[in-house]
Amino acid sequence: MRVLQHWFACAVAGALLVAGTVLVPAPAAQAETCSTTLSDPTDFGITCLRVDRHPQADGSELRDITMTSTAIFQASGGTPVINPLTRTITVRVYLPSGYDPARSARYRSLYLINGGGDDYDEWTTKADLVSLIAKVPGHPYDGIVVMPTGGMSGWYADWAGHTDGFFAPRWETYHISQLIPWIDANFHTIADRSGRGLAGISMGGYGTLRYAAAHPDVFSVIGAFSPGIDVRAKPAQGTVSDSMWQAGASIAPLDLLNGKFRVNKYDANGVLVIDQDQQRLYRLDTLFGPHTTGVVDGRTVYDWPSANPATLVTQGKYAPYSGRLGLYAGGCATLAQPGDGNHPAPPECGYSTTSPANTDATSVNEPILGSYASVFDATLTSLGVGHRYCYSTGGHDWKSWPAYLTDFLQYAYGTAPARCPGV
Repeated sequence: MRVLQHWFACAVAGALLVAGTVLVPAPAAQAETCSTTLSDPTDFGITCLRVDRHPQADGSELRDITMTSTAIFQASGGTPVINPLTRTITVRVYLPSGYDPARSARYRSLYLINGGGDDYDEWTTKADLVSLIAKVPGHPYDGIVVMPTGGMSGWYADWAGHTDGFFAPRWETYHISQLIPWIDANFHTIADRSGRGLAGISMGGYGTLRYAAAHPDVFSVIGAFSPGIDVRAKPAQGTVSDSMWQAGASIAPLDLLNGKFRVNKYDANGVLVIDQDQQRLYRLDTLFGPHTTGVVDGRTVYDWPSANPATLVTQGKYAPYSGRLGLYAGGCATLAQPGDGNHPAPPECGYSTTSPANTDATSVNEPILGSYASVFDATLTSLGVGHRYCYSTGGHDWKSWPAYLTDFLQYAYGTAPARCPGV
């Protein structure tokens, strides 16, 4: 059976199913009011509602912070059909063993953002983040990890348009302008770019590259795992368009039952537009704003330059991360041995952005993502932007991403391994 692999961490229809053992944090030892645990629970457009503390066996702790944000959701294009408009969301925060808010040295922070069809808890329900951090050779990471939600298909954007229900999320505003200063105000972090990192998988890998290009003053180290890279590609546009129809602004699975969270184009009479090319452009314009049009090799190409990592990299937007950028992707056809992080993928990987199998596909899979990552690596190298590039035979799945995170933690905060993960 052919498995369709998306930029999503998992397909929306299968977002609730996880093969193998499901890992969950220990039952909450204590549910506390925000004012008991936090020093500044209501600020920056965020209102904290509750804190659930999950002590871990190794002395670390997971804290689930339930909150609202003025950015999620906002009225757009008409009168919203949902009430209340403000949505309850959760952020999971990992605190290292011995976390001391009074110590003189502040803690660095790493923001892990979710893939499509997923939520804030993916690294602790589909992988064991606590054990991953504890088992990293040399224990190079001893900071805080912040795991926010980015919606099931929010694409880390302040939406230019709106859902069928006349509301829209402002994910970039929430993450960058609200959540980050809120975290810095309530936890003992290094509150500048020198101590702050960002990483994500799939849709979150795309979000990492997008946020990094737009906010070099906020982050100093970034890691993109199986990221979406070029929104000019037909498979990429198909995947994004499908996600907007399937999930739209949904955050939790129950949202999928409400069709008003979806994004569709209607004609002047309110009738659904059948033409899928029009729908695709409308949905991407809803996310990223009006597209540009060009011609490449006789083909019409649509682009959203400010939201396209493949365009942004040619403008030097990743130069601020030279020596602190990790790029990981699978889909390599055959691999004699893992790369060393410093050289391009070999021909036997079979990467190609021009093969009919890739250009004619209606959605992305890991070999396609790997192909565009290979081009991204070559562009970074040509511009002299130091980075670690790891290609592998891995898939678009949780069998691969934990190994990428482990390697990234060593590269970003310790000493990079001699070889990349081969998964």
